[in-house]
Amino acid sequence: WPCSPLEAKYGVYYDRTIAHAQSALGGHGPAPLMQDLDRIHQILTGIGAVLRIVNGNAVVKDQYDPEDPNSMPPLCEATEGMLTAMAAAVCEQLADGIEKQAGAYNKEASE
Repeated sequence: WPCSPLEAKYGVYYDRTIAHAQSALGGHGPAPLMQDLDRIHQILTGIGAVLRIVNGNAVVKDQYDPEDPNSMPPLCEATEGMLTAMAAAVCEQLADGIEKQAGAYNKEASE
């Protein structure tokens, strides 16, 4: 199925690199971690963009002139709050996932 460029996966590891890591070590290699790192990279890139938007909004607020029709209005505080809350929730979800996976790996290594 064709997908929009906004839906495409942009990983830092090539699919063939992950496949090689998977096949080279019989499925017990770094491939799952590489896939996780790819996802973490995508998430961090998005969070960085969100935080830059919120930070840049302060500049827009300072420069906004309500009497100038060409002046761009800033995002409202509620929108800023939603963006930062989303970024925090994604960070917490990512940390929870890493902790869960680490627990599984630690359990497997201690058996």
